Amino acid sequence: MLASKWFATAATKRPLSLQSVTRILTCGLVVILAWVMGRLVWSIVEPAPIVARWQPLAVTVNTTQQQIPVNELLSLNLFGRYQANAAPVTKTPVKQDAPQTQLRLTLVGVVASSTPAKALAVVTNNGKQNTYGINEVIDNTRATLIAVYNDRVIIRNNGRDETLMLEGLKFTKPSAVAIAAPKKNRGNSAELAKIKQEILSEPQSLFSYIRLSQVKKDGQIEGYRVNPGKNRILFDQVGLKANDLAVSINGNSLTDPAIMAKLWGELSSASDFTLTVERNGQLHDIHIELQ
Repeated sequence: MLASKWFATAATKRPLSLQSVTRILTCGLVVILAWVMGRLVWSIVEPAPIVARWQPLAVTVNTTQQQIPVNELLSLNLFGRYQANAAPVTKTPVKQDAPQTQLRLTLVGVVASSTPAKALAVVTNNGKQNTYGINEVIDNTRATLIAVYNDRVIIRNNGRDETLMLEGLKFTKPSAVAIAAPKKNRGNSAELAKIKQEILSEPQSLFSYIRLSQVKKDGQIEGYRVNPGKNRILFDQVGLKANDLAVSINGNSLTDPAIMAKLWGELSSASDFTLTVERNGQLHDIHIELQ
């Protein structure tokens, strides 16, 4: 027991000699060399398998064209099936006395015209204002604009016709006379065409059918009072009403006398123009066509 303790104590105190270090390094190098030699010999005895080079597979393509019989192609009815006795598509008429709409829309302005393609309505919805033509859908709704009048428009909401009044005007159903007026105009279409032709050849004759009288307030021109002339058929056909106050033509203000001569010169060669009138505190755009 005492002897083993003495040898342990002696071993801890005795440092490694250079010969011992050399012997340890030599053993390590021999082991590494033996491992490397073993790998070389093994690679010679069992070489790595040779991987065959990849080549694409040959595919045969049938170049013969297959013709489709014309009868089979026609039987597919790609563009629909013709029906000789099909019922014609009927257009739903506009309900002029439609009830007031419950949609939260604001009608800011209108451009009424006897030509539906030129009629416009300015509508505000949820703070966003946009201009719409006939058969256009109002933003963020399912309502479609289908008719434009001087004081209202008719929208079709889920198949139901509804009235949207101009901002500031109370809802009232149109009178029977107002509804029947277009029929009267259509009956006088020949006379109306004659009047328009007269105005085109002599522009100054317009003022014999639509009379203008200057309106001033505190020395300043406010506009021109509009009233029918010798024949009011043109006056009624474009949607004007007696005592309307004309304030601009084609966006040019009539309150500036300096541009009046220029405006009348331009109108003498124009076939249509837009007259903006003030009625009951609201502005209305009246589109007048002479063709």
